[in-house]
Amino acid sequence: MATDGGRADDPVTFAGGVLDPYRHVCAFVNNPGEVNAVLDPFIRQGIDGGDRLLYLVDPADTAAPVNRLRHLGYDAGALLEDHQAEVRTWKDTYLRGGTFDQSSMLELLDGMLLGQQAPRIRMVCDMGWAASDHEGVTEELIEFEAKANFIHAHHEHIVICSYDVTKFDGAFIIDILRTHPMVLLGGILQENPFFIPPSEFLAERGVQATG
Repeated sequence: MATDGGRADDPVTFAGGVLDPYRHVCAFVNNPGEVNAVLDPFIRQGIDGGDRLLYLVDPADTAAPVNRLRHLGYDAGALLEDHQAEVRTWKDTYLRGGTFDQSSMLELLDGMLLGQQAPRIRMVCDMGWAASDHEGVTEELIEFEAKANFIHAHHEHIVICSYDVTKFDGAFIIDILRTHPMVLLGGILQENPFFIPPSEFLAERGVQATG
């Protein structure tokens, strides 16, 4: 097992496509089986290349990534102990303080990614926490995803945002699609033709761009 971390200029593949130069991906999925089908090769490539895995998951599902690593034949305990794999919950990230605050999460994201240039991080984010749309959280999330691109422009890590299309309405899916330069749709990875640069997207919404 490689331990020195993947080179920033090594090609990164996901769902049969090459992510470079864009590494902020919106993965629209329909069920856990579809998630595993696209994530398993991506995870294997990361571990074998010495990259670090970071999962952001439902507090009720913290065992799922660990069990998946075991299913793939890895010593999950050793990966966790060596900090090559880490599992954080929504309560520790998106919902710190009990609700979503985009400024707080952008600051945390900055620290998790810009503060850790090596080894390369493969972050897998389950975005199911936003499905309830309590207190208009989806509007905040759309702006957050756009602003996150300012952070992603300054690192070589990979961020996969997984959205279960059965839990969100069509209007939200269209807006969130416009905030990601790469999209996984129908199991196919492609450069997103609907992506709008964050400054332009935020201006459309009357939001001041910061980056």
